[in-house]
Amino acid sequence: MTSDSGPHELSFQPKLFANASQKKTVPIAELYKQLKKLSKELNGLEQETVDTQSLDAVTRQLLAPSLLRHKEPGVVAYVSCCIADILRLYAPEAPYSEDEIKAVFNVFIDQLQLLGDTDNQFFALREYLLTSLATVRTPALVAMQADAEDTISRFFTVLFGVVATGQAHNMQMQILDVLQQLVEEPKTVPQDVIDVILLQFTRRRQQDNAAAHQLASDLATNTADILQKYIYQYFNDVIVSAGQAGTLDDLRAAHVLILELNRAAPGTLLNVVPQLEEELSVEDVDIRVLAISVLGEMFGEKGHTLAKRYEATWTAWKGRRADAAAAVRVEWVERAVALYQQQPQLARELNADVAAKLSDVDERVRVAACRSLGQLEMGAAVQGALGDEVVAALGERCKDRRAAVRAEAIVALATLYSQVVGELEQSTTARRKWGGIPSTIFELRYINDPDIDSKVESIMTGAILNFAKIRDDREKCRRLLLVFDSLTPKAQNGFFSYMRRQRDAILMADTFLELCERSGDDAGVEQQQRVLAAKLSACFPDRVKLESSLAQLAGLRDNDVYAGLRQTMDVRSDIKTVRKCQKGALKRLASLAPNLLDTTAPLWKCAGLTTINRVLVPYLIENASASRQGPFHGAAVTLLNYTVEVFPEMLELSKGELFAVEGLQAREASAVEERLKLMVQFAKAVPNSVPRSTDLENRLAALVRSGTVAQAKRAAFVVTQMPGAADLCAALTGDVVDCLDDAKLKRRAPAFAALSRFALHAPAAYSTYAERISQFLVQMALTDTEADANMDAGDAEWEARGQLSDMGLARVYAVKVLAHWLIGMERSSVTREAVQMVMGTLRQLVRGSGSGRSAVTQHCVLAAAASMLKIAGRGHLERAVGVADVQSLALVVQDASFEVRSAFLLDKLVPALASRRVHARFIPLVFLAAHEVEPGVLDHVRHAVEQRLSQFRPTPGSPSLVESSLPRLLHILAHHPDWDDAEPLRTLELFAQYVEFYISCVCSVQNVSLLFCFAGELKAARTKVQGGQHTQRLYVLSELAQFLLREKSKALNWPVNVYPGELQLPDDLFEMVDGTEQILGKSYLDAEFVAMRAKTSGSAKRTRVRPKKVAKPSKKSRGKQPQVDSDSDAMDEDDVSDN
Repeated sequence: MTSDSGPHELSFQPKLFANASQKKTVPIAELYKQLKKLSKELNGLEQETVDTQSLDAVTRQLLAPSLLRHKEPGVVAYVSCCIADILRLYAPEAPYSEDEIKAVFNVFIDQLQLLGDTDNQFFALREYLLTSLATVRTPALVAMQADAEDTISRFFTVLFGVVATGQAHNMQMQILDVLQQLVEEPKTVPQDVIDVILLQFTRRRQQDNAAAHQLASDLATNTADILQKYIYQYFNDVIVSAGQAGTLDDLRAAHVLILELNRAAPGTLLNVVPQLEEELSVEDVDIRVLAISVLGEMFGEKGHTLAKRYEATWTAWKGRRADAAAAVRVEWVERAVALYQQQPQLARELNADVAAKLSDVDERVRVAACRSLGQLEMGAAVQGALGDEVVAALGERCKDRRAAVRAEAIVALATLYSQVVGELEQSTTARRKWGGIPSTIFELRYINDPDIDSKVESIMTGAILNFAKIRDDREKCRRLLLVFDSLTPKAQNGFFSYMRRQRDAILMADTFLELCERSGDDAGVEQQQRVLAAKLSACFPDRVKLESSLAQLAGLRDNDVYAGLRQTMDVRSDIKTVRKCQKGALKRLASLAPNLLDTTAPLWKCAGLTTINRVLVPYLIENASASRQGPFHGAAVTLLNYTVEVFPEMLELSKGELFAVEGLQAREASAVEERLKLMVQFAKAVPNSVPRSTDLENRLAALVRSGTVAQAKRAAFVVTQMPGAADLCAALTGDVVDCLDDAKLKRRAPAFAALSRFALHAPAAYSTYAERISQFLVQMALTDTEADANMDAGDAEWEARGQLSDMGLARVYAVKVLAHWLIGMERSSVTREAVQMVMGTLRQLVRGSGSGRSAVTQHCVLAAAASMLKIAGRGHLERAVGVADVQSLALVVQDASFEVRSAFLLDKLVPALASRRVHARFIPLVFLAAHEVEPGVLDHVRHAVEQRLSQFRPTPGSPSLVESSLPRLLHILAHHPDWDDAEPLRTLELFAQYVEFYISCVCSVQNVSLLFCFAGELKAARTKVQGGQHTQRLYVLSELAQFLLREKSKALNWPVNVYPGELQLPDDLFEMVDGTEQILGKSYLDAEFVAMRAKTSGSAKRTRVRPKKVAKPSKKSRGKQPQVDSDSDAMDEDDVSDN
């Protein structure tokens, strides 16, 4: 070695070979010694100061094949390190030829391939070699050679195979450095290298060697500018190849690779993204689907702004929402919805498009849109991005005509709600956006589809109420109230309808299971089981399967299953018990007959008491007893009122809280009235269950004596239901009667209201005073003290009952007291005088409905008409309401006051008929609404006729009660005061509308022959009323009905055949006549009318002729569905059973 100021020479000249031929090395021990010493000295030399001439001998010796291919791995490792140092010292030139460099680097690669063995004694040498290659950048020597592709490719194959998780980070960075040099230095990157790099992005490779995947990601990121064109060419070749081969497997794999590259090194795809954009418009649908999928995922990558960098591609991708192929639209909507989760801000642009896809013409697209929305995780960003129009459109899909779409939409909507319900109380924005979801779901009850109903029941306690995640019963009640309080009136009715459906299912299922528990070889029990199974199955989807499954269930003869299922529908079970028993019973059922689980699951979900449960009742009462300003006061009151109607036994378990005196001592009169209303409903639902205590009696008595009208009436009723409270009833009745003679009485209306309850429910107490006050009541009922002499032009403006004066309201209740007196009498106590007095008063009010009536009189007419229906509903009093009375009530349906006629029709008559509380002879009255000017009334009547009344038949197979009512309807019309013989054409036009309305509600292809024969039978009879005075009118109406039936049949191509059965006309209205040939051969229908109908039969609209009495609704009620005052009989809970 020279001095410090001059070049440094290699001082050690190793003796590596045994002879000059260099074919044989010195002994191995000496060789190791020589190589170690040489490696140490070479390592210490610096490139800037070394005398490279001193290296010439060693440089040549190290290339000897005997060294490079020595059998000892350590020798080769030392030799490699020495050559690496020599290359470092000679840099930037190399002391070897191209062939020698290639040979040297192949040895280097062999050594690098052993880097994975970190426990090897020579690992440090190989690590040193790697470090030298990375820092000196010697790979550039081979990279610049023209034919070095194989060597470069081998570098990549080896190093990607060597890198592994757990390696030192520094080593992985050095490998990355070496590979990066081999990409950057050559003029072209070998295809094999591209293949190796891309291989690391496959999902299998990611799983096998995550470190190799990360190395490839870093390499691609660092060399993106170089690799772009190669990656583009790679994918272009795949696309061309796929097109020629006609297979998409390689193309799919390539698109998956694009996704991985986009995640790891998006810069390499500069030219690939436009290539994907072109794929969006190719003819091949599968390729378009692939492009939609890949680009959709790429747009959704977090942290990337692909849509901003490639705006044209983003626009083209959005345009595929309207692709002609449904498969493409399906893929598009799935990816579009996923963007709400991945890129919420970007997804805001898609709200209108996603909403449109929810209404796509193809069912598959709608299903995909609904399912995708249901899979979203509703974080704050997603909630903000998801537009109102999307939520609304999803709600509409719950009513889709396709079952698959409905099911997905209902589940999706409920799932979204379950994730945001916790925020509704705190956030007004959240309530506005999401609070309407339960209403959308519960309004589905109006569709009356078993499949939808079962789906709603399944999610009610799951996604909507989510009771499974709430442990505290008070919080469960609060959740129930939160949901219920958000419901629209229509949705509340839907919720109540589901409660009724559950009650009905429980009654049938419990009876069925009870029969199963005691079934044996009793044929009668088995027949009852079959009947119940058929009824139950009719309410659920897959009716046939469910009926068969119930039969199999009965055959199991396993009382543990039966008892467990019955426990789930027992009102005494709490929610925890219901779930435990349900789980245990179904687990046992699964072990016995697993095939029954899926088919019977909808039934058990419906019948299980997990929504309304007894443990919630105390908290409902607590909220109902709170101030009216409380957040859920109204909801609690409404729910309790309906719960006591549907599941009164639940309140029986909490009647201590219900009848607590403190609840009747609130400052707000309305709060006391609401509590009394609940008590009344409970007392009616569970007879003889009102608890009796001195404090309660005293408070109720005080309310009877000094409370409001509603308080006095309801308190009086509760007193009448107290066991052993006859003396208190008598005392209170006496107090009220004693005050009636006082002309200065200021509380006359509350007194009469209370008296009406005592007359009906405590007849023994009232009978003592009946004779004393009856005439007083009659006079009061018939005397209109508020009539106005200036009302000749018409009635006074309608006033709600609560707005009437005390005296006016007392007059209305006087009518009720009289009617209730008669209704409350025991059969043996009824006298002719009492009937004549009461019915005479009611008839005067009903028949005296001329013009110029005060608001009070209008209420009295309504009360009198309703009272007649109540009396007709009492079996022993039914005959007191005669044919003439029915005719009078028919005119109330057409009362000049819209409020009177709509309230009587919709709130009195239709409910009484639907519940069969009155005789079928009142059915024709509903068709007198044919000229009603408010369409909502007609819709209500039509629905009642089609859904309820038409189902009633005296015996199976016989004409329904509605079908049999046609002769009664024509009889009423024959005696209608609007009939004018002087104007036959106008009269027929007027009366044809009644018959047409009846036909529109009742007639079908199945019964048109029956109705035609019913109408024809009238020409063989005459009326009994008024000595058959209007029989000829009856014949006209008979022919009119047949004409209209024939007209409709012709329009719809219905056959009108001879009815094979035997028909009977009502014997209370008609009597048969002899010698009918002349009558049957004569035509009574005006020929001019027939000609006129023939001319207008093809026109879209005929001129309507209205009766003179029917008036339009008042301004206050116009355009609204008619509603009755909350204090009226129809809505008053303690009058429900009176009808």
